[in-house]
Amino acid sequence: MSIIDLKGKFVQGMAIAGCLALVAFIALAWFKVAPRSSETLRNLHSAYNGEANAHARYLAYADQAQHEEYYEVASLFRSAAYAEHIHLEQLGAVIRKMGAEPESRVEAPAVKTTAENLKASADQGEAYERDVLYPSFIAQAEAEGNHDAALVFKYAQTAEAQHYRLFKAAAANLRHTGVEARSYYVCKTCGFTAEQPVEPCPGCRDPDAAYTKIY
Repeated sequence: MSIIDLKGKFVQGMAIAGCLALVAFIALAWFKVAPRSSETLRNLHSAYNGEANAHARYLAYADQAQHEEYYEVASLFRSAAYAEHIHLEQLGAVIRKMGAEPESRVEAPAVKTTAENLKASADQGEAYERDVLYPSFIAQAEAEGNHDAALVFKYAQTAEAQHYRLFKAAAANLRHTGVEARSYYVCKTCGFTAEQPVEPCPGCRDPDAAYTKIY
């Protein structure tokens, strides 16, 4: 075999090795940025979609309450919608941190009377999220050691439990609800909704919690 043949084989071998190294580098880079597939990531996407629909639904319910001149209830629904928006931002941040992009499919809300909207929101929406959905999501996130996901799930669960109480109270007093709008306060950190600012916030335990006033 000539020296030229040996050089050719050496160059060819080096080229193959270089290609393999490049493929390995690309694969490693993809692995680092690819979404971490896990049950918690799927739960985050599910929660994100649920909160997006709740946000749209409560805004539609607020318009219906306004139309029926239940202005206090309209304020309550707007406040709950703002809380869901806070949860959306938090869930989206954790999803992106895991290398994925949040997506939602918002469906047109089925708007009924304000009395029916309050009942459905409490008994079919918030009660399920408080008792079933978020507890299971929290347990899974903690099992996977995903503290960021567990925290935002806990924030959402506490806020939904409070929404349940507020919706039930509004439904029980609907006949005596005044026509004047009233304000509610929503914690900017966790979405906890209250008739007055509470310190520390019951949702995130922040002693200096900042609230947004919603009419």
